[in-house]
Amino acid sequence: MQIIATAMTEMITSVLMPTMLYATINQETLVCLSHKVGECADININFRLRETGFEQHHQLIAAPDNFNPDLDLPTPASVPSSPTPAVPPPIPKPTTIPPAITSPPRLTQKADQIAAQQAWKYFERNWNPQTGLVNSGDNFPWTTWWDQGSALLGIHAAYQLRLLPKDVFQQRMHTLLNTLEKLPIPQTGLPNKAYSTDTAQMRQLNNKPDPKGLSGWSALDMGRFLLGLYVMRSHYPEYSSRINRIVARWNLAKLIKDGWLNGAIPDSGGKFREVQEGRLGYEQYAAYSLKLWNLHALKALSHPPVQTVQVDGITLLIDQRNLKNSGATNYLTNDPYVLWGLEMGWPDTVKPQVQNLFQVQAQRFKRTGILTAVNEDSLDRPPYFLYYSVYANGQPWQATSVREKTYPHLRFLSTKAAFSWYALMPDEPYSQRLRNFVQDLTSKNNGYFSGRYENSQLGINNSLDVNTNAVILESLLYQARNKRPLIF
Repeated sequence: MQIIATAMTEMITSVLMPTMLYATINQETLVCLSHKVGECADININFRLRETGFEQHHQLIAAPDNFNPDLDLPTPASVPSSPTPAVPPPIPKPTTIPPAITSPPRLTQKADQIAAQQAWKYFERNWNPQTGLVNSGDNFPWTTWWDQGSALLGIHAAYQLRLLPKDVFQQRMHTLLNTLEKLPIPQTGLPNKAYSTDTAQMRQLNNKPDPKGLSGWSALDMGRFLLGLYVMRSHYPEYSSRINRIVARWNLAKLIKDGWLNGAIPDSGGKFREVQEGRLGYEQYAAYSLKLWNLHALKALSHPPVQTVQVDGITLLIDQRNLKNSGATNYLTNDPYVLWGLEMGWPDTVKPQVQNLFQVQAQRFKRTGILTAVNEDSLDRPPYFLYYSVYANGQPWQATSVREKTYPHLRFLSTKAAFSWYALMPDEPYSQRLRNFVQDLTSKNNGYFSGRYENSQLGINNSLDVNTNAVILESLLYQARNKRPLIF
């Protein structure tokens, strides 16, 4: 088995050598090292070792584009940023807090109990005892901080739902915090974009070693991971001191610049190019996450450039910053909105957008007979990752790759979106239908699959990843806590 694993590692390295994959669940794109459009193909690893009886599917999970480094475009208008301490204190909790839970959360329905047990199997299979980190993809020892934010929230949900005993939970938390306390940090003062899950060493986004940490950082990824740490600190005070010390090592002020979320990508000569990150939805989700740590991206929170569009007669807000005018696609998809609801709760200002986003998908089903739950997700076939959006770059119902090629025949229903909508809107007949449809989309021993293709001839999307299974566990905990967001 060790020989097979070594061969697989060599295959990954050789396949990915030409291209650096910006692979986080944020808003970034595949970037070719040559920086010439069209010279690099979409990258994924999908290999089967049938001769040995050992079969695996590995993929680096990409995410919505944040920028196109081939374009030299003006950045959005900025405002002076207020000074932020490197180690900000936590802000007070909102004055409106959902009613306290007086008894331990319980799943009372058999289907929910089965779903929780199935989703937890992914974690059991992909948790690394050396580091406490969880693989982003099944059996692939590599990760980003968005994915580790998902992992933290998934483990929290599993413990609250009594899927693992207290001593096991404590042991896993101790291992993870010990890793974070010793984590290699580059000169940027922020965690590198990617790490190995079995060694906790810095990696490039193509999984090559990155000993100097030259891959940059992602404000979106760090926002989700910091939210996970906030939840752990709030629910388990015994870990507060350790978490505070860990966060104190990081120069969090760099995550915001001129009121916008600020990330960094590699540039020539070992330097970095700082870029504005996020489009409507993802941008606000991450900004509210950072706000929990007293980091205020004021422009991202209050003044994103938006406009209204009509999709099937329903009004939706979209980001004015699209691929043509900013080099970044303005995907309107479920993920940031359902995570926002499950984890922090929606402010009143975003609820009309959320309701319309849900209704337009229900209306498409009514109009076409096709169950619809869009998302960005990994696939089990080329191009291996698609952004399926209600609206993107001027067109509705687009399923596009990171190279902006459309794949209408690969539109899919997202498992994590279906679970999330049911948890958030359990009384809606359409959310009930979605949940029933995905209940059994599981691998027997490996967790939930990413979804099912709308083309019935293609069947199940057999991709397995941490985000799908973590969000399922989050949604079930949200249900068990009577719709109380996870931060409370």
